Amino acid sequence: MLYTETVRIMLKTSLYCIAASAIILFHSCKTLQIEKPAESYLPSNLTPVLSEFPLQIEIDISKLESGVNKKMTGLLYEGSNLNNQDLSVKVWKSQDFAFRVNKNIIEYRVPLKIWTRFAWNVEKFGFSVGDRFEASGIIALTYKTAINIDRNWKLVSKTTSSGFEWIETPKLNVIGVNIPVTPVANIALSKFDKLITEQIDQTLAQMVDLKKYISMAWNIAQKPIQLSQDYNTWVRITPKDIYVSPFTSSENKLNLALSIYAHIESFMGIKPDEKKLVSLPEFKYIQHPPQQFNLNIAADATFEKISEMAKSQLINKTFSEGKKSITITDLSIFGSEGKAVFVADVTGSLKGKIYFTGNMVYNAEKTAVEIKNPQFDVKTRNALVKSAEWLLHGFILNKIAPYLTYNVKADLELMKKEANLMLNNYSVYDGVTLKGKLNSITVNSIDLVPGAVRISANVKGNIALQIAELNL
Repeated sequence: MLYTETVRIMLKTSLYCIAASAIILFHSCKTLQIEKPAESYLPSNLTPVLSEFPLQIEIDISKLESGVNKKMTGLLYEGSNLNNQDLSVKVWKSQDFAFRVNKNIIEYRVPLKIWTRFAWNVEKFGFSVGDRFEASGIIALTYKTAINIDRNWKLVSKTTSSGFEWIETPKLNVIGVNIPVTPVANIALSKFDKLITEQIDQTLAQMVDLKKYISMAWNIAQKPIQLSQDYNTWVRITPKDIYVSPFTSSENKLNLALSIYAHIESFMGIKPDEKKLVSLPEFKYIQHPPQQFNLNIAADATFEKISEMAKSQLINKTFSEGKKSITITDLSIFGSEGKAVFVADVTGSLKGKIYFTGNMVYNAEKTAVEIKNPQFDVKTRNALVKSAEWLLHGFILNKIAPYLTYNVKADLELMKKEANLMLNNYSVYDGVTLKGKLNSITVNSIDLVPGAVRISANVKGNIALQIAELNL
């Protein structure tokens, strides 16, 4: 009997212990049911920025040279009884004319073969003795033509003579006969000034319908341009004014530098609507060349990418405070009233979902998006006051926050790389090319948009519309 009673007491005691342990275990691992914060997003707009959008037009001087040489062939000039003298002159082109450019000045050499017939008379012993002689030589005339633009967008030229040199001086093997070399050269110069000017003017007018090309580029610039296919980023330009800078030259090309002052907008996800075309205004002069292209642009770091990065470091990681601890088993992100909401699935001393919020900010030194001032959501805080006040000290959140930093350098560099690949030689129209390079990206701000953290950045670079094919 004594043995049986002892066993009964021990069994009863064990059951009490098991029940007590269960109660303790139940109370030490609380399961929370917290209402999820409402998901919402504030409007996110990219501010249009005023920028100088260079427009470069190249006039290939070799084409001007070719056009003039084609038109000026064979016998170029013939005259007799010149300067009221018994003097006749014929002029042919000796060689092709050679052109070179320096800023807005076209310098060229005009080699000519000249034939002359002149009378020679001498008074001797009261008699007049004379005859007519013929001679030929080669002379090179030099000219300079200044190119400018009038208010009607027409190229206008002003040609002046720079003198001449005899390549082959006319000679006669007749003793005492002096060939009138200087009068012949002066006649050639005087007759060719007008001829050369007319040919340059006509060829330029036929070669470059400047207003046509400027208008075409002005209108093309207003059409939406896709800057990046991967990010589906578009650019829309709304021009305001157009400026003309002084001519420059390089590699025997006359470069006309214009600058379109415009508001430039960028869009993500969809192609923007085309606005009503702004008409080409009268240009204004400006001395300095166009400055850097300036654009506000955006890239999205998705919540999925940020959470995947965080989960790779946080999943199954345990955070302790005293005898209490939680282990994170899952993590996700969404936005609410301009703040990021982090949803952490936890187990341990507490089980369920907890919600904490924070301000997403950009850290320029780290080139990263990080969370500042993490705090438990109001409803989570109210629940923890009753069941897990130890979490409210903020110690755990401060430990978790560093793992939520997301480096965006790779995203920004990829965005710049994709844009530069497109800008390497992007044909926006037959004969009109968009060329350039983005040099720097500066992050201005970040916003929460559905599914992502939107990084708004300012991009600077050298971008221009180039019109190179001005055909004769």
